[in-house]
Amino acid sequence: MTVLVTLGCWSEGVVQVNEKTMRALMRNARDVAAVVAPDGSLSYVGEAAARVLGYSSDRLIGTQLIDHAHPDERDEVRRRIAARLIAPASVSSPAVFRFRHADGRWRWVEAVSNNQSDDPDIGGVVLNVRDVTEQLDTAERLRVSEARYQTLAETAPVGIFQTDSAGEVIFANARFASIAGLTLEQLLGSGWLDAVHPQDRAQVEADWRGGLDRGAAAAPLLLDFRFHDAAASVDMRVLCQRVPLEGDGGFIGTITDVSEYVRTANALLLSEARNKATVDTAADAILTMDDDDCVVSFNRAAEEMFGVAAPDILWNRLDSLFPAAQLRETDGQRFEFPPGQTTAVIARSRSIEARRVDGTVFPIELSVSASEVEGRRFYTGILRDVTERRRAEQEMIAAREAAEAADKAKSVFVATVSHELRTPLNAVIGFAQLLEMKQGEPTTELYPDYVRSIRQSGEQLLSIIDDILDITRIQTGRLELMETPLDLDALVTQAVSDMSFVANHSAVRLDVQVDETLPPIRGDERRLRQALCNLISNGVKFSHPNDVVTVSAGRDADGWVTLVVRDTGIGLDPANIPRVTVPFVQLDQSMARRFDGLGLGLPLAHRLVEAHGGSLTIESQLEQGCAVTIRLPPERVLSLDDLLR
Repeated sequence: MTVLVTLGCWSEGVVQVNEKTMRALMRNARDVAAVVAPDGSLSYVGEAAARVLGYSSDRLIGTQLIDHAHPDERDEVRRRIAARLIAPASVSSPAVFRFRHADGRWRWVEAVSNNQSDDPDIGGVVLNVRDVTEQLDTAERLRVSEARYQTLAETAPVGIFQTDSAGEVIFANARFASIAGLTLEQLLGSGWLDAVHPQDRAQVEADWRGGLDRGAAAAPLLLDFRFHDAAASVDMRVLCQRVPLEGDGGFIGTITDVSEYVRTANALLLSEARNKATVDTAADAILTMDDDDCVVSFNRAAEEMFGVAAPDILWNRLDSLFPAAQLRETDGQRFEFPPGQTTAVIARSRSIEARRVDGTVFPIELSVSASEVEGRRFYTGILRDVTERRRAEQEMIAAREAAEAADKAKSVFVATVSHELRTPLNAVIGFAQLLEMKQGEPTTELYPDYVRSIRQSGEQLLSIIDDILDITRIQTGRLELMETPLDLDALVTQAVSDMSFVANHSAVRLDVQVDETLPPIRGDERRLRQALCNLISNGVKFSHPNDVVTVSAGRDADGWVTLVVRDTGIGLDPANIPRVTVPFVQLDQSMARRFDGLGLGLPLAHRLVEAHGGSLTIESQLEQGCAVTIRLPPERVLSLDDLLR
């Protein structure tokens, strides 16, 4: 078969195309030209086939067209060729089918046919074949992409929209419509603004219109507003983000329903505020530590307890306050949760020592709970300062011991006072019986001695009873002082005179040293003399025979009046000095003790001096004697004007 080509030459500016020129043009053509004979074979194939289909013209000429078509499409190709052969000469519509490339791959081709079977130079159907594989692949990818985008847009949990350059909505997904409470048709254009809360609409519309004129150069827009459903009286908080699209001048954006988030956030804030208020108003200190021993919470009570502000201790290690191991260990072992458990109480009422920022150490009572959140452990401690409780417990113990000691002392006192009362009473009764037995007999020289002994025993009994009554009055607050001006020189002289009999009986000498310039004072003469006599009596009692007890009176440089009773007797252990001023206490409480007495001398003197606003102090060492000093305040010293009033 011969392919019809126009042959010619150059003449008068008209290009004459010969066969050689035609072949050159067909070789560079984008399409492959071919002729299909009535029997379906290829009678001509252009040289472009080598470039487009990978075959040389010689390999294709003489082969059946349908042999190169995909098996699924051969019947259609055969039908179209047969139909074209009986059709009049005209160009058909494009037909697309797959053609096997020389490398074995299937290529999509688009063919346009023209029946030229009546032309003896052609004698078949002329095909123009173009490789459209890439175009179809691109179209398919675009279709898949659009389908994917459509699926994503419709299944996305957020509203998605697209606008034109004027900001009018041209596309919106179903979620946008659901959030706004409108239909898709109502959303288009500016209809979505109708769902915006009336209080937010003006601001939203102004922000929405801003930047539209800048097109692709517009900055991304972020809006926070409410949609309002008037029918349901429901407000929905949303977050809208809009960004410009490249090229077409429109915008794309999302609408996110953040109502639940806002409610959750508000509930969380409310819960945190309530918890913080509860924790901050708690009387006990509460703190939380993470697994790295860093403090993550610290309430106000903890600030007051440790003397440090929360910002200064947060995210710092706990060991500066007390050992962190006390929070995360139990019985010396690091606490571990049982399987499946995330909260537990580690310790209740654990007593430890803590340290304030100023270095002060104090006792606390600690209860600890542990929790685990997303693999991270936290330890919460509730701390109570038990300093006052410990002090109260110690005071209670001391009070109990004191009460027990007082009960014991009173028991001893009862036994002692019985002994002390019995001695003079026995003397009184004994001498009275002697006198009774000698009734009617002539008076003898012994009678005055008997009477004197009865009087002295009675006075001794009266002194014991007076001391008991006085100490009772002082303890009950009913002691009243009869204050008058008094001469200390005379007071000391009288007290020494009163105690001279006792001193002589014990072979102890009394020495008096009184400052002649000592001024008169104001006080209860009987009570002060009673206190001084008690001190002299003790000095004599605890002195050795032939010792000297010195009684002195003077005035200190600070104006205080001093009375000192000093002996060189057996003395006291300094540790026992506080005890000797406690009523009813005797250091030797055995019935076989060396020294008699009720143990009221020093306590009574001490309280009588305190009743005058003064003080009584004792200085002593064992076997080195004892010095007891009475000090009376300067305001008791009387001036001449005071005496003349």
